[in-house]
Amino acid sequence: MPSALGYAPPSGQTAEGAWEARLGLGAANPGGREGGLLNFGGELLTPRIATLNDRIANAFVPRFHIGSSLNLNGTAFAYAGASWTFDLSDKVFVEAALGAAVNNGKTRGVVPTDRLNLGCDMGARGAASLGYRINDRWSLIATLEHFSAAGCSSSVAAGSPRGPANIGARLGYSF
Repeated sequence: MPSALGYAPPSGQTAEGAWEARLGLGAANPGGREGGLLNFGGELLTPRIATLNDRIANAFVPRFHIGSSLNLNGTAFAYAGASWTFDLSDKVFVEAALGAAVNNGKTRGVVPTDRLNLGCDMGARGAASLGYRINDRWSLIATLEHFSAAGCSSSVAAGSPRGPANIGARLGYSF
């Protein structure tokens, strides 16, 4: 039953009430080191831990995720954390995600000029997305994600660590 704001929580097996798998492609770190390389991304999201009848309150109920961002010629990372989805309409949504991540990037010694200096193997991954629900099973999501290297190195010789920021699109399927 819709509330006074015209919002009804997703019912049945929609993206927020079911498990969801997302796969996609993107550009790795546009305009920077490792920029222009093809990036593959994938993640698995859980259902919301609870569904509330209020649209605003429901946006603060997380879904948990695990995923990876694979750049075969540059930095790749795996991550896990929480995602918060806010429905702008029954079809359009925005999403924020935050979690812990590990990477295979260059962290010590000599860093080639075409590679990022990450400073450490672990960090945080944040993402912002704009999505469109094609139907109750499929969605298309544009995502900007960043592996944060903030605080990874206190050594002046290490320079200024910087993690990759990737942009791309993913296709989601709810099951």
